[in-house]
Amino acid sequence: MKPRVLFLAQEIHPIPPLKGAAVEQWIAEVASRLRDYEPHIVSVPHPDRPDREVDGGVHYHRIRIGRIYKRVFRKLTRLDPWSWTDRVLSYVRRIAPAIIHIHNAPSLVGPLAAGCGRAKLILHMHNEKSDPVRAHVDALAACSMYIRDWYQARGVNADRFVVLPNGVDTQRLSPALRAQVLSSARTRYGIPPGRFVAMFVGRISPEKGPDLLAQAARLLDPAKFHFVFAGEWPRGDPAKSERGRFARTLRRDLEGLPLTIIDVVRPEKMLEIYALGDLVVIPSRFEEPFSMVAIEAMACGVPVLALCKGGMAEYMVHGQNAMVIDGGSSAVQLADAMRHAAEDGAQLAAIADHACRMVGSSYTWERVAAQTETLYGQLCQS
Repeated sequence: MKPRVLFLAQEIHPIPPLKGAAVEQWIAEVASRLRDYEPHIVSVPHPDRPDREVDGGVHYHRIRIGRIYKRVFRKLTRLDPWSWTDRVLSYVRRIAPAIIHIHNAPSLVGPLAAGCGRAKLILHMHNEKSDPVRAHVDALAACSMYIRDWYQARGVNADRFVVLPNGVDTQRLSPALRAQVLSSARTRYGIPPGRFVAMFVGRISPEKGPDLLAQAARLLDPAKFHFVFAGEWPRGDPAKSERGRFARTLRRDLEGLPLTIIDVVRPEKMLEIYALGDLVVIPSRFEEPFSMVAIEAMACGVPVLALCKGGMAEYMVHGQNAMVIDGGSSAVQLADAMRHAAEDGAQLAAIADHACRMVGSSYTWERVAAQTETLYGQLCQS
């Protein structure tokens, strides 16, 4: 019988994810590729799938918390006597996993450490969080060296600190597949022919820097460029939400530009989105932990222009597999970089080719799953 591994994240997104939830995508992709371990996934309910199922060897346990319970115990009394964590612990005791792989949820470490018996605990962080880690873990895994070092410097009580990066399914994202859908995708989304298409892909939020790209777009020739903003726009009341106010201001800044706006799409539709672009721009204002968007674009053969931030600096080399500019670059400098990219098609093609080969050798989900199983083996033997 194979040792069991339990994967869980915060009580937010279903698994498999319905949109670009990188943490939940990591869990779904790696769990489905484990060879020597029996994967179990706990998540919130999925609108299209049953609460209990085994699919492709992966055991899914989706915790459904009823509306009456939420209203009475979470909103009115705030007692929560049979909480999400309690229900996870009940499942842990039932399946007795050898390893519990917690993603981006430091608050779960304490309760699980107290109630998981002899299971090995991995806390896997995909970004910086100030939440304290209130118990010992056998391993702190991180999506990049930047994130690993950030937690190590804060004194997390872990026996080992390791990097388990994000990955790409190169069977679904590749230059050949992009070429097949490029023409139809650009027609569908109304991209004018003969334009250089610069794309922003990601959450519409201040730290991601879409406003910096909007400012840079104003400095470029509208007869030569077209811009695509693809990602999840905030739906909250701008009067009550900082992200809502940011999105409202950004829409005003984008008015009059040659532009296509695309709301969030399911992960399986991302090939069509990347097919729209001649260049993916990552103008992040914060230290980007890794950037799933970057390696997905690279896998499709779309060159990347990024501000040098966080974990991206670990795999992007300017002029070789990406165009990289200073992390504090202004809109003028970003516009200059995009103008240069549009004028040198040969260099862009070489960069895209090198980047695609780099992703294929270092960041496939198969490789990430193998690295993960190596960590599991080390923990089980220790």
